Amino acid sequence: MGSCNVFATMVGSSRDCENMLNTVNGVMERVSEKVVNNGIHSATRIASNYIGWWETCSTPYLFQWCPQYLFQGCTVMVGWDASDCPYVYNVNRHGVQCKTKSKCCNGFVNGSSRYKVHDYFNDCNIKDQSSNELLVSVIRTLLYASLFDRKSGGDICVFKVNKKEVQRYQQPVLEALCAHYDALASYLHKSMFFLFHTERYQYTHEHDVYVDKIFGEIFPEDYVENVVLKKGQEYTVRLVHFNKPVDEIYEQLRIENLERDVSPHLEAQMEQVGLEQYNKDAVLFGMPTQMLVAGLVNVLHV
Repeated sequence: MGSCNVFATMVGSSRDCENMLNTVNGVMERVSEKVVNNGIHSATRIASNYIGWWETCSTPYLFQWCPQYLFQGCTVMVGWDASDCPYVYNVNRHGVQCKTKSKCCNGFVNGSSRYKVHDYFNDCNIKDQSSNELLVSVIRTLLYASLFDRKSGGDICVFKVNKKEVQRYQQPVLEALCAHYDALASYLHKSMFFLFHTERYQYTHEHDVYVDKIFGEIFPEDYVENVVLKKGQEYTVRLVHFNKPVDEIYEQLRIENLERDVSPHLEAQMEQVGLEQYNKDAVLFGMPTQMLVAGLVNVLHV
C-alpha cells in the first residue's frame, strides 16, 4: 500500500479483498505520521474492522448468517513497524493472527493448496534456512502444490519483501518444473503427462469434467485425478495422477499403440495413444523426465 510500509497478498474472493485493501489504504492516507510509521499494525486493525462492518451490512436477514454474504477473502500483510521489526499478519473473518521474526521457518498458508504446501514442507523437514534458501524452498513448495492441486497452476509467483523493495519471482509452472525437476522428481513416479490438442478439445469446465470421467473409465482402479498445467498453442498439458507407479500403465499404453504414427518433432520424447472416447484422435502421453519437460517448454511452445 502506497500510504504506509505494508505489502499484502490475498486469496479467496479477490473482489472482497480488493475492496477491503482499498478501504484500508484510503484510511491510512488520512491518518497521522505516527500511525503510518506503525502501518503494519494499524492496517490490520482497520482491515479487521472493515470485515466486521462488511458482514453486518451485507447480511440480508437480521440475526441469521448466510454463507454467500460472509467475507470470503483472506489477506496476508507484511511490513515493518517504527522500531524496524518485521511482522506478518493473517487477516480474515475469523480474526487476526500475527507472527514476527523467528529463527524457525514458519508462517501462514491459505488457499486451496494449503494442505499440499504443509505436506511438502513437512516431508522436506524445512527448518532454519537463509533468506535465499527459503525463497527456493517456497518456490518448490508452490510448484509441488501446482502439480497436485487442480485449482492451482498457470504461473508461480513469489514476492520477497524487504523494507525498501519487493522482489518478484514469476515463472510458468512447466518452466519452473524444468528448473527444479531434481527436487520434485521423486513425487512424480505415479504420474504421466497427457497432451490434448487445444483446437479439438477446448479447455472448458465441461470438457474438464468429461476428461476426468474418461480417465476414470479407462483406468477404473488406478486413476486418481488430473491437473491442467498449461494451455499451449498446440496442446493442453495435463499431469495425470495414479495411485501406483505408472511403469506398468505406461508400458500397456505403449504396446497397445505401437502402430500409430508419432509426430516427428515429438518422436524421441513421447508416445502416442488413440483413446476410443476421443474418436481415436492422437493424444500424446509420456513418462515424466527432465528431458520431456524441457521438450514441452521448448518444442511445443507452451
